[in-house]
Amino acid sequence: MKTLLTTLLFILTFFPAAWAQRTVDAKEILAKINRKEVISYENATITGTLDLTELANKRRADNSWAENEAYESVVETPVTFRNCTFKNDFLAYKHIDKQGRRWGGEGVTYAAHFSEVVTFENCTFEQKSEFKYSDFKQRALFTGTGFREEANFKYAKFRSVADFSNTRFGNLGNFKYTGFKEDITFQKARFDRYADFKYTKFDEGVNFRTARFDGMADFKYTHLPRNSSFEDTVFGGPADFKYATLDGRKFSPSRR
Repeated sequence: MKTLLTTLLFILTFFPAAWAQRTVDAKEILAKINRKEVISYENATITGTLDLTELANKRRADNSWAENEAYESVVETPVTFRNCTFKNDFLAYKHIDKQGRRWGGEGVTYAAHFSEVVTFENCTFEQKSEFKYSDFKQRALFTGTGFREEANFKYAKFRSVADFSNTRFGNLGNFKYTGFKEDITFQKARFDRYADFKYTKFDEGVNFRTARFDGMADFKYTHLPRNSSFEDTVFGGPADFKYATLDGRKFSPSRR
């Protein structure tokens, strides 16, 4: 009996600690990326700014993707985060103006690209999540992930399959001028405030089945391939499909 009680006490005291999320400093992740190690974290809380624009392989860009002087870094190994929380900024893009201020006027632009598979599954970004100009060479998964501030994918390029199903955008979901080369899904995604898909380029079909737009949904000038779907999509706020087309024809989905 005493042995049984001892065993139960061990289980009750040990396993809660094992199940709890561990804390990881962003510097640890950056060091691994610079050593070209595979990045894989599960049930972790990431603290500190994770700035991918200042990797060891940073080089001056050819300026084909930015109007100003630009530098780019490349994450050269697969990246996987499952059930992780990013407490501070996640930066795959930043802009520094001449006065040294971020997000200012004329200055220097920095971006990070991803040459291998990227996975963010059931994660939470509590602060900035900047992927502007990022080039995703392989599959990119953001399934079940939540963005509490702006999710900035403006001008990003997705060259393989991209999956944003069950993703929640608490502020601005910015996909303006974003390019998707292969299948893309936003099935069951939720946009709480503003969804910007203006001028977004979809080469293959895009799936918005059962997605929900509670704020502004801007699809102005967006050209959708024939096999795109808005089946059971809910528009709870204003929607702008001016000049939008589906398979070359004027398009505006029915509201529910």
